[in-house]
Amino acid sequence: MAKRIHRFLVTLFLCGLVSVGYTQDWLYTVQPGDTVWDISHTQLKDWRYWDDILKRNNIRNAATLRPGTKISIPLYVVREEASEVRVEKVVGKVEVMFRNKSEKLPLKPGISLGAGDRVITGESSTALLILEDQSSILLRESSELEFTRLKTLGGGNHRSMNAQLRVNQGRMNMDANPAHVPDSSYEIFTVSANSAVRGTGFRIGVEKDSSRTEVLEGLVSVGNAFGKVDVPRNFGTVAQKDSPPIEPVELLPAPDLETFPALIRYLPTVVSSNSIRQARSYRVQIARDQEFLEIMLDRTVKERLMVDQRLEDGDYFLRVRGVDANGLEGNDAVKAFRVEARPEAPMVRSPLPEHVLHAGTVDFSWAEVEGVDSYVFELAHDDGFTQPLQRESLGDTHATVDISDAGEYVYRLSSVTAEGRQGPPGKPVKIRVLPVPAVPEPKPPAVDGDKLRLAWQAVDGVANYQVQLATDTEFQELVVDEKTVEPGIAIPRPVSGYYYFRLRSIDMEGYEGGFSTPQRFEVKPASYLPMILFGIASVLLLF
Repeated sequence: MAKRIHRFLVTLFLCGLVSVGYTQDWLYTVQPGDTVWDISHTQLKDWRYWDDILKRNNIRNAATLRPGTKISIPLYVVREEASEVRVEKVVGKVEVMFRNKSEKLPLKPGISLGAGDRVITGESSTALLILEDQSSILLRESSELEFTRLKTLGGGNHRSMNAQLRVNQGRMNMDANPAHVPDSSYEIFTVSANSAVRGTGFRIGVEKDSSRTEVLEGLVSVGNAFGKVDVPRNFGTVAQKDSPPIEPVELLPAPDLETFPALIRYLPTVVSSNSIRQARSYRVQIARDQEFLEIMLDRTVKERLMVDQRLEDGDYFLRVRGVDANGLEGNDAVKAFRVEARPEAPMVRSPLPEHVLHAGTVDFSWAEVEGVDSYVFELAHDDGFTQPLQRESLGDTHATVDISDAGEYVYRLSSVTAEGRQGPPGKPVKIRVLPVPAVPEPKPPAVDGDKLRLAWQAVDGVANYQVQLATDTEFQELVVDEKTVEPGIAIPRPVSGYYYFRLRSIDMEGYEGGFSTPQRFEVKPASYLPMILFGIASVLLLF
């Protein structure tokens, strides 16, 4: 029990040290031309505090004050005025809870915020907030920020900012004291650590019982009841609620975005980001503006980023940073790019990829695209369409093309709006055109005893033949209709009379070529004796 009380008292003592180190004194920098009278009458609430300040700073002779000297002045004696924060820009759903109010209201540009006000951003939402000294805060999505103190200290020509902020959750970027006004100070409180800032650019992220601080410019002091570290430019630290901040870690370098295309014509598209060996993952953001206020996409990916159809056509900015094993996000790589993916190409219906066709008239068809006025049809031998065989604009969803030569072909389609804007061409569709199977050349039919033999010249590259024998020219009264792989067949000798014979080739794809010209021939009787006897009998009957 005694140990617990002792630990509790130590914790309170350390918290007091941290708090005193950060908040109780204002460090005033002596300016050229400053006099004791000037400082005491312009910077203090009451000039009579001056003697106490000299004692506090062990200054025996005020006349010896030199420019650049730092004087510690208790905040309670410093002249101060309430300051405000201007809401510069809001993207998405952002709400404000004003001091001593329980309801949330929509945050709008132009609103002024003061101490005690809280700003809450929703998903895919951001808020740009500007302090009186032009310090800027970009509050990221799903975050909550509270202004606990907003003051301007001093008077005359020497007025500095004194601000305290609490990040309850989420992430924020801050560019503090861009004008480098002397003696301005900013304190950022989180669940696990406090940060003291005088003029710098940094990022802070809060997740449950930990916080991350990444310094982009200047120096940030980060501490809690268990310890404190000074984080220089290009370094970061992580603080857990019950542990001291880790020693500053150098931030990862900016990734290489050379492979990311400057123009995206097809969505979705996948781009690789794995260019930093030490990165465990990558933070990827896409925004419409270079300041990344209007963020359209914010993801953490392992290696590959998929840019999907949610991005409309237009100009964008990509920002990528590596994330190390501590969860610290490194330096930014930014690249501008453009999306021109609409109108999308129509979906092909026929012929489908790798479809086998035969020389002659080929029908192409595709699906209708909503909002499209016409389509561009292109046919070529190569994927690059360097020498197109045909290119035409069509108002319908089909085309008929006469392809007389066998070979490999590719075709593609593009959509065109009523305003004449042509979208990217669709993926080239490869097709194979085979020659129409040659018509076999028939040989004269031959009767061989009780067999009728039908034969023809063999045709190279065919799978089989179809043979038809009929008693009429329309081949409605078929005597024979069969397929064979051989260049001839033998059938039982039909009754005597006139017959019609035709045939055609069928290739390996099952395509049936055209029939040959019908050949007429006669099957003569096997013997004329029955006919003679029949004739004699017929004559005798007449007499």
